Amino acid sequence: MTNCERTNYLLILVIATLISVNLFATGDVAADPVAITSWQVTPDLEVRELQPGIWIHTSWYEFSNGSRYPSNGLIVRDENTALLIDTAWGVESTIELLDWIEHELGVPVSAVIATHTHDDRMGGAPVLTERGIPLYANPLSIPLAVSQGLPEPLSLGDLEPGATVEFGPVEVFYPGPAHTVDNIMVWLPEAGLLVGGCAVKSADAHSMGNVADADLAEWPYSMRRAAEQYPDALQVLPGHGDIGGEELLMHTVQLLEQLE
Repeated sequence: MTNCERTNYLLILVIATLISVNLFATGDVAADPVAITSWQVTPDLEVRELQPGIWIHTSWYEFSNGSRYPSNGLIVRDENTALLIDTAWGVESTIELLDWIEHELGVPVSAVIATHTHDDRMGGAPVLTERGIPLYANPLSIPLAVSQGLPEPLSLGDLEPGATVEFGPVEVFYPGPAHTVDNIMVWLPEAGLLVGGCAVKSADAHSMGNVADADLAEWPYSMRRAAEQYPDALQVLPGHGDIGGEELLMHTVQLLEQLE
């Protein structure tokens, strides 16, 4: 190769390198695909990955006036099965959720913990009975579920205010009466995540919402009990609205104080 040929070769190499760098920088070359972290299963059901092995399921209910309202629950991978925290809101969305877990995650749901007996937590219970999936709840939930015509849940054991019960990869905590007399919370120690259920309000909530079955006098004490039990909570999942931090517990107390 002559000096002239060598110079032309190097020039072509430099130009080719500059072109490839420019294409990559401007996005004309396809980048590595980004892992999917959210699934719109149906118009009324969404699943989002929170962290490896943990997913938030959000289902929407349409009221008679046409308004739609979201409700949060959790899916926890437990080796070769999944633990479900709260059913989806209603039978149809619960069917879709169970099918999604089986097909997308490739594991069966071994058990469901309901954080209280309202439809946004236990409305899909008939589907669980049909599929032979056990449903667990606060023993206080049992007569309430039966009175509402729902399948009778299994008891999580004796739960006095402030008591905890180990359940597989999670810890169940009864803070005391709040949104309902039977509302419980679920703690994921490895994730630093507290599932507060409807006892906890989201940061953008400006009112207490449905308080028909609430114990407004005890609710603040129950929130403070939860804050004392889990001072290291990194995230708190409310029953409705966006996930936040431990500040949601005191935010709920502040909203309650506005009612006085």
